[in-house]
This record gives sequence, structure tokens and C-alpha cells, in this order.
Amino acid sequence: MLELVLGGILFACCAYTGIGIRSYYRKRKEIYEQYAGYLDYLQEDIGFLKTPLVESTREYCRGKKGEFIKILSRYCTMLEEGKTGRAEFDELFASPYVEKRQRKEIASVFYGLGKVDADTQTENLRKARAAVETPLNFYKKKYETTGTLAFKLGVVLGIAAMILAA
Repeated sequence: MLELVLGGILFACCAYTGIGIRSYYRKRKEIYEQYAGYLDYLQEDIGFLKTPLVESTREYCRGKKGEFIKILSRYCTMLEEGKTGRAEFDELFASPYVEKRQRKEIASVFYGLGKVDADTQTENLRKARAAVETPLNFYKKKYETTGTLAFKLGVVLGIAAMILAA
């Protein structure tokens, strides 16, 4: 009986580790997908409707969940409070799911929002959207390979540990 309980605990630990690794890669992929979607949304909204930035961002966030949506909510709060310094933007994107180099690129894009005319802004958004395509594709592949493999491996190792414990 004790072996069965021990095997169950080992299975749960291994499977949970696999689930955690898969979740990490899924969140990385989702951040870049939502970032790309936000850039596309802003291009249309700024280019055609000329909606104010905070209003446009709040509309994009409505009904969505995820790490990037949390960042956008904090971004809106920063804009409303008048915190538009470079340090605040760098701190805003301090997420374990975004690499340092890419944090600076994303922070630069957000730091420049609303500081130029609409045509220049849409051109800058177009360039930022093209730049995000490479990491987006990389993290999609990473999730499909490493993330799903880690989950499957965790389950298989859990089953093996459970069999060995019994």
C-alpha cells in the first residue's frame, strides 16, 4: 500500500514538472502572439480611427487574459498617472517570459508610442511588427517541440517511477 502511495506521489511530481515546463513555453509564445496582435490592432486604430492610446489599449485588453494583457493594463495605468520615463518602461517589461534584449526592443516601441504623428507612428508599428515575427515563430516552434516533449516526458517518467516504486 505504501509503495502505491509513493508511486502516485512520484508520478504527480514528474507530471507536474512536465506541465510547468510546458506552461512556461506556452506563456512565452502567448506574450509574442498578443504583442503582435496588439501591434496590428494599433496600426489600424491609430491609422484610421485616430483613437487615443489609453482608450485604444483598454479596448484591446477587454475580454482577454494573459501575461501581455497584464502588462498592457499596467501600461495604461502608467500613462494615466503620467509615468512616461524610460526607466518605468524598462521596468514594465521585466517579465521572466521575455528575454533582456527583447525587453529593451519592446520597451522602446512602447516608449515611442504617441510621440510622433500618426503616419510615422503607423510606420514604426509596421517595423516593430516585422521585427517581432522572428521571435514569435521561434517561440511557437519551441512550444510545439520542447514544451509538449517536456509534458510527455514528465508523464512517462512519472509512470516509470510509479512502476519502479511498486
